[in-house]
Amino acid sequence: MKKILIVISDFERGHFFPDGLETWIESIPHECCFCDTADADGFVRTLNEYKPQIILGGWDMPPIPLETLVTQGGSLEYCCYLAGSVRKQITEEHIEAGLVITNWGPWVGPYVAECALLLVLSALRRVAKWNYRLKVEGKWRDREVDNRSLYGKRVGIHGYGSVPRALTKLLQPFDPVISTWDPWVTDDVLSANNVQRASSLEALYAESDILVNLLPLTEQTERCVNEELLRSIPEGACFVNIGRGKVVDEPALIEVAREGKIQIALDVYAQEPLPEDSPLRTLSNVFLMPHMGGATIDRGIDCGQRALRNVERFMAGESLENQINLRTYQLAT
Repeated sequence: MKKILIVISDFERGHFFPDGLETWIESIPHECCFCDTADADGFVRTLNEYKPQIILGGWDMPPIPLETLVTQGGSLEYCCYLAGSVRKQITEEHIEAGLVITNWGPWVGPYVAECALLLVLSALRRVAKWNYRLKVEGKWRDREVDNRSLYGKRVGIHGYGSVPRALTKLLQPFDPVISTWDPWVTDDVLSANNVQRASSLEALYAESDILVNLLPLTEQTERCVNEELLRSIPEGACFVNIGRGKVVDEPALIEVAREGKIQIALDVYAQEPLPEDSPLRTLSNVFLMPHMGGATIDRGIDCGQRALRNVERFMAGESLENQINLRTYQLAT
């Protein structure tokens, strides 16, 4: 019998397990214990006293001490992480020391892609401007509208991981020409998804009607979307960021946005929550969402149920889905 420590907040419990965990706990021949995510000292104390082999944790889980791993004299063998990046809780040393880790991996990709499509359509249809004019200025449209369609557009995707691949599928009915810049993706993957490789990163930005940034944040990608790239986006085109805020030089983005030559739609920012005095909040060509592009409240249950199946697989000695290695860890934000 293995011991499972469940380290999730009330919000995470409702998001991933809206029907509760009681039925699942009763169905497995293993011992389970809940731990308060808000008490970091209590978490460490529970690890040392309860000695679990498995942790089921989420966003609010405190960092896991290295010495609690079974290879370091502790008991912990596997961390089933319910969300995406585990950088706040786990270091590269944990992986090197043999801790098995899984996350939601590509499971969440379709939901992020769905939100990306929303951002693209909102930018094309100038939703931010017309919403402001209707609700704040009390104006109706005139004949000089500047809204655009997605059909037949040139779509550039910066980065081509699991979310861009899901987005590519959602874009197909619009018959776009899709290109990407990702030196690590193979030609076979691009061919299978009917996506072209841009001749350069500069060409991707300069030759796209819609540019979607979906890069992870690493030391190499931080602020790599600079003023030069942003200014190369054609007038009337759209820039969408649903990757990570710090990948973009935000002061440069604000300056380009103020000029009003392109439409911008954002779900992520350099500082979150977005400061109340950010100029991005005031510009009519900028559509904003408060970093909510992941699994929606009705679809978090999918990730939760799949995570529980991973726990069952681990207990049965079977292979796991979305296991994190050093490379995937380093590419995560």
